[in-house]
Amino acid sequence: MQTSDISAASQSNTSPASSQEATASSDSDFNTFLTLLTAQMRNQDPMKPMDSTEFVAQLASFSAVEQQIETNNKLSELLGMFTDGPTASLTEWLGKEVRREGSTSFDGQPVEVGVSVHPSADTARLVVRDTNAEIIYALQIDPSVETVSWDGTTQNSGTAPAGRYSFEVESYVDGDLLAGKSGSVFDLVTEVRLDHGNPLLIFEDGATLQAETATAIRMPQI
Repeated sequence: MQTSDISAASQSNTSPASSQEATASSDSDFNTFLTLLTAQMRNQDPMKPMDSTEFVAQLASFSAVEQQIETNNKLSELLGMFTDGPTASLTEWLGKEVRREGSTSFDGQPVEVGVSVHPSADTARLVVRDTNAEIIYALQIDPSVETVSWDGTTQNSGTAPAGRYSFEVESYVDGDLLAGKSGSVFDLVTEVRLDHGNPLLIFEDGATLQAETATAIRMPQI
């Protein structure tokens, strides 16, 4: 078998399926090379033995191909870490607004507050607090509503300055406080970390939320 026969045999083995197998396992390629090399030596013309220089060249050529395959495998693994690994899901949350119980930023635009009034309540009110936990506004609400919009109005009929505010829903029966529950708001996710393999959302005020417990997500409102 001449060198051209080896080349032809190698080319016949480079079908798409064989290429995929080669990429998946360089060991298989090495075994294939040894098989072809053994066949070449076994079938060589005794009067014209294989030139050692040509043999070394073939070996060097295969070694280069093997290294390239290994490099491609490593690159594929690295790419997979960014596209298929757990860190890929982190970027999906970053910069989004997620609904949670807690505070949120007010910059002059109305804030949508999710409310949950106790089922036994006959009246309810929404309480707005600043970062010092001081009540700056209280609004009577219909116990049957699920969301309330706060436009920044304060108790002195002014407008609250830009900043962070929290909301609480108070439920009453016959004028007596029955229960208090934090209102839910959309807040910006500024950082995401992996916590035991699961995304942990971190908000502007440092509060955290397990991504799997999020009930709503949206793009930032302009």
